Amino acid sequence: MHSPDVSVIIVNWNTANLLRACLRSIQTEMRAFVAEVIVVDNDSADGSAQMVATEFPEVILIANAQNLGFAKANNQGLEVGTGRYMLLLNPDTVVLDTAIDKMIAFADSKPAAQLGIVTSRLLNDDRTLQRSVHKFYSFGRSFLENRFFTDLASKFGIFGKFQSNSWAHDTTKVIDWAYGAVMLFSRDFLDSVGKLDERFYIYAEEMDYFMRAQKAGRDSWFCSEANIVHIGRASTRQRKAAMFIQNYKSFYIFLLKHYGLTDYWLYRLRASIYLVLWYCRFMPFSDQESKANKQVYAETLKWHLSPDSFNLLQAV
Repeated sequence: MHSPDVSVIIVNWNTANLLRACLRSIQTEMRAFVAEVIVVDNDSADGSAQMVATEFPEVILIANAQNLGFAKANNQGLEVGTGRYMLLLNPDTVVLDTAIDKMIAFADSKPAAQLGIVTSRLLNDDRTLQRSVHKFYSFGRSFLENRFFTDLASKFGIFGKFQSNSWAHDTTKVIDWAYGAVMLFSRDFLDSVGKLDERFYIYAEEMDYFMRAQKAGRDSWFCSEANIVHIGRASTRQRKAAMFIQNYKSFYIFLLKHYGLTDYWLYRLRASIYLVLWYCRFMPFSDQESKANKQVYAETLKWHLSPDSFNLLQAV
């Protein structure tokens, strides 16, 4: 029996219905190439693992007894995948119009030793464009792309002028990095660059992987012909405050790993100031949403001032 063309690895946590739709779309929209599908379930409480075992017996299921995080769970899938390509795919995605076939065909057209990560065009549930491609971090750009600045820019009709993701996402080209909902790479890339860095429990692991691809001299590509729906944050919105803090943790690890202490401290200072500003913005309001937002910003600021947040300096 020949090895599959691609190992599709899906890490799931409490998104059974979305996962079902994702798996069905893979079955329907993969026609030119052969896939093996691996679902790594991070101890879901919604019956996700049982659903996969019952409704998709052909899928390789790894059912963890605890939530190991996104990077580590993906690595579990990478360890058992036998395809010549690996595709890390979020469970809240729906494959459209043979998108995976198109990505594999595109990857096959590139020199293997120069190929990094291939990603697709992402669409929202209503089929509008999801701007998923970004430039790597710079301190100056972090000001221009902050929500305070973008809110102000939109009022003056200049939103997008300074945004790294403002382009139309309608051309295939080399990119810095993109959202990690869809990441295709070869076995040669995996053997050369390695698996995901498990210090990223969730968030920023894709930035790190794209950065490692670039440092290895490999081009990462946005394949505009491939379209995949991405619902977005279906798992992480279940624990908003915890995930908001985790986002900062992961990005700080990324900065320390690839940029160094100066950028880390500058960004950390800027983040602390913005957390205070956002908290004050919601301070006058007493509606339920404002109260929830105030709590998230307060908890995140409290974490910024805690010893736990400074332990990240020893983690990298």
